[in-house]
Formats: sequence, C-alpha cells, structure tokens
Amino acid sequence: MKYTQAVAREVIRYRPPATLVPHIATKDFPLTESYTIPKGTIVFPSVYESSFQGFTEADRFDPDRFSDDRQEEVIFKRNYLAFGAGPHQCVGQRYALNHLVLFIAMFVTVLDFKRHQTEGCDEIMYCPTICPKDGCSVSLSRRCSRYPNLSR
Repeated sequence: MKYTQAVAREVIRYRPPATLVPHIATKDFPLTESYTIPKGTIVFPSVYESSFQGFTEADRFDPDRFSDDRQEEVIFKRNYLAFGAGPHQCVGQRYALNHLVLFIAMFVTVLDFKRHQTEGCDEIMYCPTICPKDGCSVSLSRRCSRYPNLSR
C-alpha cells in the first residue's frame, strides 16, 4: 500500500495537525547570518509554513512527492516537520502514520465521499488546530450493502 502511505504523508504535510510547536533555545542559535536566537528564548516554529517551503509545487496536494523516484521528504527533510526532527522527533510517528493509512484504507473501502466545494472550503482557520473555514461539508454513501464486522 505504498500509494496509501504516500497519501497519508501528504495529508500530514499539506495540513499538519499541530501547526506551532514551542521550543526553548538551550543555547544561542544562529538563525540567519544577521540574527542569533538568544539562549532561553521561547521559539514557536511554524510546522505549517515549513511544509510549504522547498517542496515542488508545495501548495498542491501531490502524494507522488513521497514516491521512491522523487523522495521529496528526504530532499526537503528540514521542512517536513510534522513529527519534529532530530532529538525532538516524535516516537509515535510510525504508529500515527500506520493508523492513518489503516483509516484511509478502511474508509475508502466502505464509503464513497464527495467534498462539497463551498466558499472558504480551501481556506483554513485555527481552532486550536487547523480546519477548513467552511466546516468541511461532505456527502457520504455506502459502497457495500452492509458494513464489515471488525470486532471478531
């Protein structure tokens, strides 16, 4: 299910659930040539904004950017920060992605869905994570006569 995994990774890149992750600088950190973040400063890096830097056509939903051929998550790993980086990388990253892949697979197996294009549907609002400004109007219908029994 490589493509489903790529879709899950692109969902996380395109609309990260945690948009700002606060850190405290443990030492002076040169951010640019002309500015150094002083030790003890609380910094709020934008995971959301970093997800749109470097990537090819970053404002377009494109799961193929995670393909073996393109590997943009490797090329632009400094900008793919939905799960953090380095010593601050989330230990539950694989667990979360596996759950998202499983959810996507089960969801599209049993349901057809259509996202209604309304005013504001592509704009985001913060509440405290991000969500579509229009509330995400979707129509759902069954793909099968009955849902599978998953509790066996």
